[in-house]
Amino acid sequence: MRYQIHFEGELPADALRRFLHQEYGVASEAVYVGRIEDRAVDDPRPVAMLTPPDEDEGFGWILTGDTALADATGQGERDLAVTLARTFGVRALVDDGSIHPDRWLLVSTDGSSGRVLTDEDAAADGDLRIVHALEPISGEPQLAVVPPPEWTRDW
Repeated sequence: MRYQIHFEGELPADALRRFLHQEYGVASEAVYVGRIEDRAVDDPRPVAMLTPPDEDEGFGWILTGDTALADATGQGERDLAVTLARTFGVRALVDDGSIHPDRWLLVSTDGSSGRVLTDEDAAADGDLRIVHALEPISGEPQLAVVPPPEWTRDW
């Protein structure tokens, strides 16, 4: 299993480490916060890695992990995104599992979620910007909902 959860805002490093340790037993030193290129070559492999955005990218904070994080949390990517969004009050995006690179699952700060469409041009530059929701999301009443055309519905 591989996690890649994109957060709209910063998850404070110390608070994230403390939370993962208290809730899931992940050692604080096993949570790396920073850019991958800044890690020393001989550093032990982290259980989770939180990478800040290059600039002012939408959903630019990225939490990654693999089977070690899955084993520790016992949660899939979406469920962990819900837990962290609620805990830290920040929205998250996770892959919706479709073949469409511009469709994501938005997790609101209240834990509700739904599929959204992102701006393809911005995404090409690594910047995830929501265009509109593809279905209603209870925690995002201000987000316009534009269902996808019938011929593109594969979910």
